Amino acid sequence: MRRRGFIVAVTAASIALALAPVLAGCSQVAAIAPVGGDRLAEVRYAGIDVLTKAGIEILTAPVCEQSTDGAVTCEGADIEGQAIRVVSSADAQGLVTVMVGDRSIYDGEIRAVLDEAMQP
Repeated sequence: MRRRGFIVAVTAASIALALAPVLAGCSQVAAIAPVGGDRLAEVRYAGIDVLTKAGIEILTAPVCEQSTDGAVTCEGADIEGQAIRVVSSADAQGLVTVMVGDRSIYDGEIRAVLDEAMQP
């Protein structure tokens, strides 16, 4: 009877070890799933890319919301406490404006920013 309990415990442990990478992969896939073409994610990443390229140190990464009409607005803060605002209107969904305080850092195409960030 003791031997049977040992075999059951070893089998259970083996199954748990075998499933661990699979389960971890599921959570990783779930975390990156929105990146593939999600408008809100594209606006956010474009904003962060613009800020990084401009040398703006981010204290609070922009958090984005999408309104029912499709407009996306993101708000955060730089290391100096200035407001960061990233906006893509419903009428011009391919464009983004990135502001730090009252200064415009970028006003142009989202796709151009994302494509440039992918270059080595």
